[in-house]
Amino acid sequence: MKKSQFLSACAMLALTALAVHAQPIPPQTAKSSSARIEVPEVAFNFGYVPQGASISHTFWLRSVGGDTLRITDVRPG
Repeated sequence: MKKSQFLSACAMLALTALAVHAQPIPPQTAKSSSARIEVPEVAFNFGYVPQGASISHTFWLRSVGGDTLRITDVRPG
């Protein structure tokens, strides 16, 4: 396996782990003063993937709230 494919696979696994453990935050009608992170899509089904194929998916994270969102510690599971 090429090094770039290996790194892509590792990144995909890390994002999948993040998505599985992330909990969606329900939308609020009034803007909150504290910063929060919103993950609209927490899972993605790749369906059938042939062996050796290179695949990827982007999970978008959104900062919501009135304050600056600071990510100080990331623990992939």
